[in-house]
Amino acid sequence: MRENKSSPESVYKAFAEYYDAYVAGFEADFEIYLRLLKPGLTVLEIGCGTGRVLKPLLESGAVVLGVDISHEMLGLAHNKLASFCDSGALRLLNHNFVYSSIQEEFDRVFVTFYTFNYLLSYENALLFLKNIYSSMNDGAVLLMDMFFPSIYHNPAIEGKWQERLLNLGEKQIRLSDRRTMRGSVEKREQVFEEDGGRQEITTLRRFYDKNEMARLLREAGFLSIKFTDVYDSSLFHQLEPLETTDCSFLVMARRESGQGEG
Repeated sequence: MRENKSSPESVYKAFAEYYDAYVAGFEADFEIYLRLLKPGLTVLEIGCGTGRVLKPLLESGAVVLGVDISHEMLGLAHNKLASFCDSGALRLLNHNFVYSSIQEEFDRVFVTFYTFNYLLSYENALLFLKNIYSSMNDGAVLLMDMFFPSIYHNPAIEGKWQERLLNLGEKQIRLSDRRTMRGSVEKREQVFEEDGGRQEITTLRRFYDKNEMARLLREAGFLSIKFTDVYDSSLFHQLEPLETTDCSFLVMARRESGQGEG
C-alpha cells in the first residue's frame, strides 16, 4: 500500500527533526495547563510531540502519560526527558485515539497545539472524542487548543510562499511556507532547507468553529463546555448564541460524575 504523504503519521515522521526549531520559544500555553494540575491527579497529553508541553508539566511535579502517533517524535521526547522516564514520572505511548481508547482513566486530558485539527472528518473527530471520554475518570477535565487558518485573517497570503529562518542548535534552517484553503481544510506546504539538504512536507488541517466543537463534544458525552480565545483560564465562558470564531481558541469540557458512557 502506498504511504499517504500528507497523513499525520507520515508528516511527523518527516517533520520530527525540525519540530523543535519550528516551535522554539513558544510557551504561551504552558500556564493554562499548569493551572489545572493538582497533586495526585492523573494526566494525559495527546499530541505530545517531542515534549514541549511535557517538560513544564513534569517539572511541576505531575506524573504524565504522553501520547503521539509518531514513533520519531516519541523517540526525541524520550531522549530529552530520559530522567523523567527513568523515575517513572513520564511514560510515552504510540497510540491513535481515532481507533480505540486506552485501558487507563485520567483526571486531566490535554490535546495540545492543534493536534485535534489533523482529524479531517467529523466522523473521525467524534470517534477520537468518544475514545478520550472512555479514558477519563468521572469529573475529569478535557482541554484542547484549536487552530484558526491564517488565511482567514489575511487572504492575500493564500497560495504565496512565505520565508523565514529557524535556528536548531548551531544550525540555521530556511523554511518556505505556502498555504491554500479548500473548504474548511488548509493545505500547508513547507520546505525545510539546510546544509544542502531539502525536506518537503505537506500538511492538511481542518478548521472547526466553536459551534461545531460544542456539538461534537456534546455528542461524545461531554458537559460543561466552555471556550476562551486566549491562554487565560479566567476567561472561559459558555458559548454565546451569536458568538463567532475569528481566531484560535481553547475549549474545555468535563466528564461529569454519574454520566453514563457517551
